[in-house]
Amino acid sequence: MSTTDGTTAEIARPTVTAAGPVQLIDALNGVFGKHAGARASHAKGVCAQGEFTPDKDVGRFLGSKLFSRGTIAAALRFSIGGGNPGVSDKSRTVRGLSIRLAEGGETYDLVLISEPAFFAATPESFVSFLQARVADPVTKKPDPEKIAAHNQRFPEGTIQPGLLASHAAPASYASTAYFSNNAFGFRDEAGSLRWARILVEPAAGVHYLTDEQEKNMPDLFLEEELRARIAEVPAEFALYAQLPADGDSLSDPSQVWQGRERVALGKLQVSGVVPQDACEAKVFLPLQLPQGIEASDDPILKARAAAYAVSLKRRTQ
Repeated sequence: MSTTDGTTAEIARPTVTAAGPVQLIDALNGVFGKHAGARASHAKGVCAQGEFTPDKDVGRFLGSKLFSRGTIAAALRFSIGGGNPGVSDKSRTVRGLSIRLAEGGETYDLVLISEPAFFAATPESFVSFLQARVADPVTKKPDPEKIAAHNQRFPEGTIQPGLLASHAAPASYASTAYFSNNAFGFRDEAGSLRWARILVEPAAGVHYLTDEQEKNMPDLFLEEELRARIAEVPAEFALYAQLPADGDSLSDPSQVWQGRERVALGKLQVSGVVPQDACEAKVFLPLQLPQGIEASDDPILKARAAAYAVSLKRRTQ
């Protein structure tokens, strides 16, 4: 930062003293406020239903009883990032897709976002990122110096914002790709373990709002667009396991993986929008895994369940 006399002053580094589950949710509430009955993150969403059909050759990669049962019912929630339930559908924030597959006593929750990188590598970085974006009471905007200070301490804080700034908002929940960011281990029928992230690709292709749409579309359009689309034909997605390249981190969700090899896991069809109470009480937990899939040593992944419990308690009180 330059001073008025032309010298350079060091940006004060932020101090994060704690980053437990309460602090994670406090940080979200500090930016977005507390909204009765709403999630602390991805507060605005729409519930849907569909079905998942495993790939016929998935057993060569994943030896899972859940994935050997044929077509499985899917409970879904599409959402917009952040804790403001009134956010515009045109906002340049991540979109979310949560999927629950449950059958035969096993449950598999997938928690995905529309960018291939998370905004933080650790709970400490998560809290600092959000604290730096609390609006100044005078300007009603975040202080750029606080954001710069965060980025100096946690350089990964620039990656996801850069991705989001590179394109307009998605034109549809059904025309964006979704990524797990976190890595998981997959054991095949012989017991061999391979690590991967989950990639979900839309059959309709990836489409963002045009300049004209971004300017003139109403703030509410995503839910009705999804309803109209699947009234004609189900929205389809292909699920893949993205394998890492050399150097791709298994424990840092803020980094974009360079691996290009992937394994087909199956097809997801979204067949209907359902009432909000069908999924609003659900907590999708990315550590709720079926036989054959295991968690990586990712601090963000490990922190999620306890933080979600805090969020659930607050929105149901």
